[in-house]
Amino acid sequence: MGNYQHRILTDIDDSGFGVKYETNLSIFTPRHWHKALELLLFIKGRVTCNFENTSRHFKAGDMYILNSHEVHETKCSRNAVYLVVHIDPTQMSRYVPAFDQMSFSLTFDPEDQTKTMAYEQLRSHLMEILRQTEVEEPAYKLERLARLYAVAAILVKHFSKPLAVEETRLQRSDMTRLEPVLEYVQLHHGEEISLDEAAKAMGLNKEYFCRLFKKNMGVSFLQYVYQIRTTAVCRELETTDDTIGEIAERHGFRDPKMLNQYFREIYGCTPSEKRRFFREVTLDDGEPEFEEE
Repeated sequence: MGNYQHRILTDIDDSGFGVKYETNLSIFTPRHWHKALELLLFIKGRVTCNFENTSRHFKAGDMYILNSHEVHETKCSRNAVYLVVHIDPTQMSRYVPAFDQMSFSLTFDPEDQTKTMAYEQLRSHLMEILRQTEVEEPAYKLERLARLYAVAAILVKHFSKPLAVEETRLQRSDMTRLEPVLEYVQLHHGEEISLDEAAKAMGLNKEYFCRLFKKNMGVSFLQYVYQIRTTAVCRELETTDDTIGEIAERHGFRDPKMLNQYFREIYGCTPSEKRRFFREVTLDDGEPEFEEE
């Protein structure tokens, strides 16, 4: 396996920020993480974000922040829409030296008037960034950058706390060790990928590798591989007219029963039923939400 990096966010520029307006998203995104903070403003549809031991459900108007190296997976309606702001901790450390050692949370006591006001200011800035993203007016880049710095300042001032340095170092060390394997699976999921090969690439015995992977990713290595394969199949069911067998073979499924098994676990239906839905639904139609787990 080569020396690949996992979840590189190419939209972040020299300012330390990246802004994306996401729409028509994949219904399921397997567990992943990134080095940048991810601040989200949900515009349309419903989204469920699963962490190691908890699930959070979001609707239009909600905001959420994902910390650096926080492993998560997402499930959403097909027409879910949200604004994504990425913040590079390394770049922000130029202004706040301890930024890389901070944890951020938008959860607070509703009776805390100071944080309530800060929360609404944060939402107001994101809504204006969204408007500027949709309509590129003169000087919009300067205005958007000013609001992005204001967003970062609000997060530091009102919604941050210091992390335990040793705990952070250990967690990030483990995640860094897993980067090459995770990216290899993303790029080569259509090929034969064995547990022995993955462990050997990391210089670990199979048993220790399994424990390390499950501890940090929340799923087994093989389960992760099949989630990546299943997600890739689902995307192609919507975007190509190839047969399900051809698509499955291309993404590493040699046994149709295995594809059906994972497809039902993730999407609650068969590949043919999902393709039929994609062909019938319009962008304005809602998809039935995922059942509560």
